[in-house]
Amino acid sequence: MISIKKDKNMKKISNEELKNIHYLEPIDKIRKIIEILRDPIDGCPWDIKQNYQSLADYSIEEAYELVNAIERNDVDDIKNELGDLLLQVILISQVATEKGDFNFDDICNEISKKIIRRHPQIFDHNYNLKDLPHESWEKIKTLEKREKELKKKNILDDIEINIPSILRSIKIQKKAASLNFDWLNKELVLNKVDEELDELKEAIIENGNDNIEEELGDLFFTLINLSRHLNLNPDQTLRKANEKFVHRFNCMENLIEDKNLKWHNLNVNDFKELWRQAKLKTKRG
Repeated sequence: MISIKKDKNMKKISNEELKNIHYLEPIDKIRKIIEILRDPIDGCPWDIKQNYQSLADYSIEEAYELVNAIERNDVDDIKNELGDLLLQVILISQVATEKGDFNFDDICNEISKKIIRRHPQIFDHNYNLKDLPHESWEKIKTLEKREKELKKKNILDDIEINIPSILRSIKIQKKAASLNFDWLNKELVLNKVDEELDELKEAIIENGNDNIEEELGDLFFTLINLSRHLNLNPDQTLRKANEKFVHRFNCMENLIEDKNLKWHNLNVNDFKELWRQAKLKTKRG
């Protein structure tokens, strides 16, 4: 979080200026606050030194914190985390304004035009295709980027590299699917999962480290493909699996403490039995 509290040696805004800020509309209020914080003379030293590169990681962090709040269904936290994410958008747009690159209104106008353009079934009265919304979205994205792709060597070059690997896999697969390069159904993807698992087992038997990594990567990629065909978010699915494991492990830890057992004295069979008990205790329903 960025505080607007200033150092005692800095020039503070007047009571009249602060009063005027509170009279502004909400979106104008936060934009004015960030403008004050970025003032090169009287602003906050931390805010003044920020740039595109330094703010990039904060944006990712805030996005993940928002997802976490949503998954916990904590409405107050969802509101707060949305505010933190909006703060990053406003701060980066202020940096852009100062550099003369673009401003916040430009961002709003561009996303408005894009949303209208990608929903012709809603906004274009001459649109007659029967595509589902997500099909239209992908097709229009492909058409929009044709001019860019003419300057590129390959179609998938347009997909960002420095994003989380699971998200990049999804984007790669959706792009390929928009060009009709996709599995026809989830059953075929399941068969591919079995095939990739067999190849991984074979690589492990051969003990070739490079092959093991490659085949494990293929298996991950195919599982993400399966999640897409099952209409499940793989990142969210994995986070839920993480939380389930933590919950069961904590339960097993409590069992060990209740029985006055010592971790270093437990063998494989002991852990299997404790894990079984923990699964029973944490079983849903």
